[in-house]
Amino acid sequence: MNRFLTAVFSSICFATLLAVVSYVPSTQREPNIYYFSFLETFIFVILYAGSVFILAGIPLSILIDKLVGRYRNLSKWALYLVKLGSYSFTGVVVGLLYFIMVFQNFKGVISFSLYGCLASNVYFHFLLLLTERRTKD
Repeated sequence: MNRFLTAVFSSICFATLLAVVSYVPSTQREPNIYYFSFLETFIFVILYAGSVFILAGIPLSILIDKLVGRYRNLSKWALYLVKLGSYSFTGVVVGLLYFIMVFQNFKGVISFSLYGCLASNVYFHFLLLLTERRTKD
């Protein structure tokens, strides 16, 4: 249940972040060019990123936690850094694969890899917040 809630919260946060970044104010818009509104961008990102968070993020998160769980002798900070690196790397790979599957070329691959890294870090930190909160209660 934690991972599903994390995927939902992460997709909302990620969609909000991307909608804010890609929004063009009306004073800066060119005439006769269509610009997506904040809400349109938010819904578009929620649909695509939400499915990736749920279908890929949850299973990969379980896999990462099982693989990293073997390192029980690490300090709390070292374990955090290992998990951060693992989630970041996985996000880059998922962003890369998603871009190639959708667009079937390699133009713009770096930006989607960075988006994947950002999305996986948002997911990771929400997961940390939810698991810490659950262990304290």
